[in-house]
Amino acid sequence: VAEMAKHLVVKLVRGTAGKKKIQLATLKTLNLTKSGRQVVVPNTPGVRGKLEQVSHLISIKTLEAYNQEVAEQREKLKTREPLVVKHNT
Repeated sequence: VAEMAKHLVVKLVRGTAGKKKIQLATLKTLNLTKSGRQVVVPNTPGVRGKLEQVSHLISIKTLEAYNQEVAEQREKLKTREPLVVKHNT
């Protein structure tokens, strides 16, 4: 049996304009008040129920997958050898 992740990274990817009050309240309890905001939440049945209510507005990743993705991005952005151009003078 695969072990479940202890924490989830949740990102609000859609705006909240025109959404139902119950969905806005759920997002507020998750501290997702602005589009693009990310939070780390525990992977419990109660939190998963809240995430299911607003699943069409958010993206969910495990904390491990998120950390791996961030590490890959940092690797890409590492400083490279400076480009040296020699001109014939």
